[in-house]
Amino acid sequence: MKLFPLLFCGITFSLAYFSNQDKELAKSIARGKEIYVETCIACHMGKGEGVKNTFPPLAKADYLLNSPTKAIASIKFGLKGKIMVNGVIYEGMMPSPNIGNDEIADVMNYILNSWGNSTKQPMITEKMVEAVKK
Repeated sequence: MKLFPLLFCGITFSLAYFSNQDKELAKSIARGKEIYVETCIACHMGKGEGVKNTFPPLAKADYLLNSPTKAIASIKFGLKGKIMVNGVIYEGMMPSPNIGNDEIADVMNYILNSWGNSTKQPMITEKMVEAVKK
């Protein structure tokens, strides 16, 4: 019987924590969509489909989903050279959009939760972006 109050408290805490995290993620995704429209849409297109052999897709992109840290670094520092996305080699240059770590986290959360992308990755935070080094 003493286990019940402990179990009840644990469930209540978990629901409150995850509910709050869901709200924060939703806010981050909304901010990220705005950033995406301002800085990314011209190359990666409106539905993240990219331009075949020119600009890699972000929708259902193995590069992004399998290695979010590399994707964060690509936004944070820009990207040069060859990358393979969904079996297609892209060789070009993506300049850094010169946005803050908080904005990188928001746009990553938007991308990771759009166009059929699904990830087990927790919400990307500013601290996670800050930890990514060149």
